[in-house]
Amino acid sequence: MIFFTSKAQLGFNIVRSIGSSTTCKMPTIGVLGVTIPGAADCVSKINQKSRNYFFHHEHPNIILHQLNFRPTHDAQNQEQWDIVEARIMESVQALTRSGADFIIIPANTVHKVIDNLQRKSEIPIVSMLDVVADACSELRLKKVCVLGTRWTMTDHLYLAPFKERGIEEIIPDENDRAIIQQSIFSELIPTGTVTKSTMNNLLSVVEKAKRMHCDGIALACTELPLVLNQNNCGIPALDTTLILAEAAVKRAHQLTLNKKQSCNLKI
Repeated sequence: MIFFTSKAQLGFNIVRSIGSSTTCKMPTIGVLGVTIPGAADCVSKINQKSRNYFFHHEHPNIILHQLNFRPTHDAQNQEQWDIVEARIMESVQALTRSGADFIIIPANTVHKVIDNLQRKSEIPIVSMLDVVADACSELRLKKVCVLGTRWTMTDHLYLAPFKERGIEEIIPDENDRAIIQQSIFSELIPTGTVTKSTMNNLLSVVEKAKRMHCDGIALACTELPLVLNQNNCGIPALDTTLILAEAAVKRAHQLTLNKKQSCNLKI
């Protein structure tokens, strides 16, 4: 288990505003890691997006809680979602005890149990499904192909939030779902990259989506943006991790404004 506290390891707990002796306590984002590559990428993107809302070198406090992924992955493979939920709740409770103001989960698949998690949590949990669907709506996308783990795709995790916003969810066929699943768990999660042949296969899936008149691709696995993007896809390719990171920073910024703290903020 990896556990960082913003005070001891990350050093983000108290930030002094530029040009002032006044100290202000920045809001704390609880990052609930499921896989290490996804969690690390999310933290990096929180830092990236913070410059749009805070002054130079300022960003929200961050607490990361990262359990061993293997038991969670085994439970997913065996469709034991009660075990997945219990493990995620362990991290939710740890982040709550550590002082997080709210929680984000940079992992699409475990959002299969997001409703139960939100109901049981003492602090807010931001749904990746909702913020990604909002982003698709803002881009006025009407037909979005969802690429992710086999559970994210076959269980249609984005169907309801897309439908609420007038967006059609498109899922690759069985063969392409197997290609994506293999690339995620055999290459992307352990290495952060894919072979040339796998990359060609992934781009072939994207081309099929374009022939089905999809006007956007949801990279609905936090590792997929490591190799896929709008440039190589040729149509809007939504990085779900980046979207979640920005939503978290915006929420932290709004919390700061609501508390009327004396920080030098970009408003």
